[in-house]
Amino acid sequence: MQAARREQILQILSERSFATAEELARLTGVSLPTIRRDLQAMAEEGLIVRTRGGASLGTPGIGHEIPYLTRARVQLPEKRAIARAALEFIREGDVIALDVGSTTFELARLLRPRRNLTVFTASVPIAQLLANTEISVFLLGGQLRKKELSIVGPLALRMAAQFYYDRFFMGVAGLDPEAGCTDFSLDDVEVKKVFLERSREIVVLADHTKLGHISFTAICSVQRVHRVITDAGADPQIVDRLRELGVEVRVVPVTEDRAAGRRSRAAHRA
Repeated sequence: MQAARREQILQILSERSFATAEELARLTGVSLPTIRRDLQAMAEEGLIVRTRGGASLGTPGIGHEIPYLTRARVQLPEKRAIARAALEFIREGDVIALDVGSTTFELARLLRPRRNLTVFTASVPIAQLLANTEISVFLLGGQLRKKELSIVGPLALRMAAQFYYDRFFMGVAGLDPEAGCTDFSLDDVEVKKVFLERSREIVVLADHTKLGHISFTAICSVQRVHRVITDAGADPQIVDRLRELGVEVRVVPVTEDRAAGRRSRAAHRA
């Protein structure tokens, strides 16, 4: 019950910049002291930021990285819609690179029934997800970056550079038409750059919260990207500018997922 309620709190905070403790208590159907205990525990775990009277997920500033396990629980309808759209670009026999991150994890989830496919990744969660499938999985070797559950360092770079890939499905912390693709970690970006150089096609998977945002370190210019898949919440002006720069942008609807999420929360409160 407590775990489900905290998932609900994260989802609510992902849909608004801030919520008061009173609002969260009302939306989750529990008492104010209970919600305050939840918020305190979640803040201590680094899942949220406590503010006066309520909480938020925190502002993803240039140097602020939200932990993977937190990001994996928010914007799920958008991420799953993006992942479904990305499936059509994966063909039988492909050798693909799946980036670290929560949206690429949702794509990996959809790939589990596939057979004739080879996946390279620096993501420990993705490798675990695909472990008991017919997919050939290569997990890069190297140092574990605990915050992202990714593999980084010289060993990872050398392994990634030994192969060529049909497509690289890349996650980003920010995608700005002028600043390009950016991310939080220098170590993760170094691995991304190897996959970029070795891949025939680059597909960026980015929900609408990433568009227009600039993070800590540059990955590449938008002109280096072949395709961006985002959701219907994306700023139309940014989408138009990306297209002007020669990037194919696929905007996918998430209406059914959002409605299902609202029905689920309503049923939980009932």
